[in-house]
Amino acid sequence: MKPSFEKVLLSETSFLVKEEHFNRFDISWHLHPEYELAFIYHVEGKINIGDYFSDIEDPELILLGPNLPHRWFGNMNAEPKPKSKQLIIQFPHDFLGKDFFDKHDLSRINELLNRSARGLSFNDAEKKRIGLRIRKMLYMPGFERVIELLNILNVLAQSKNYRILSSIGYYGKLNQNESFRLNNIYKFILENFRNDIDLDSVARHASMTPQGFSKYFKERTKKNFITFLNEVKIGHACRLITEKKMSMSQICYGCGFTNLSNFNRQFKRSMNLTPTQFAKQFE
Repeated sequence: MKPSFEKVLLSETSFLVKEEHFNRFDISWHLHPEYELAFIYHVEGKINIGDYFSDIEDPELILLGPNLPHRWFGNMNAEPKPKSKQLIIQFPHDFLGKDFFDKHDLSRINELLNRSARGLSFNDAEKKRIGLRIRKMLYMPGFERVIELLNILNVLAQSKNYRILSSIGYYGKLNQNESFRLNNIYKFILENFRNDIDLDSVARHASMTPQGFSKYFKERTKKNFITFLNEVKIGHACRLITEKKMSMSQICYGCGFTNLSNFNRQFKRSMNLTPTQFAKQFE
């Protein structure tokens, strides 16, 4: 299912702050070119960001990069029915000028925005305080709103307690915050995962021995090469499944798997769903 395009109505303001209440918490699969900082609370349900699925925490604080497909859907069987709420800030990258975040003094915030390309979930005690600060922004004049948004982004930029949500295979692009050497390895994997690549071929590309490469890759990604390679394949498969342009067999072989049984096994290990069950989530 192709995500719908959301037109964010900025009107005369440089960014949007709003609070939303839901009797039925069901936000459909969509994307928009603006960043989104979402504080979600009083909700039972699930979030889906790219190929990431999870139960919603209460509260949940999420930062999404531009054009990252996402949706939330509540648990309709919950009793009593919760009055779901969210506070949202949506802002374009250039809301303060084209090169504003490229300045050295804002390098931490710029790195945060780059990391958000795959979605970030913050897990520390700060998230409730951030939620309160976003609510106060609803009643601030324009200049104070801008300063407060920068303050909030600065707090998040310094947080170490976050998770990256969508996989690199789904996103399909490099993280500019990584070292040149690791990005070179990522680029080779992203360009060749559909083919029969293995540890030796990637090690040769990196001008390393297989043993040296394995140690280097594990230290920097916290994963062994085969695990990471399968995650890239499954992430790409998730994107193809949501687009609904190919059969499951075509997706299997198009993502570099040699047979359907291994594809199904690796998909379920990664997603806790079979490919068919995953596809039904988008019907």
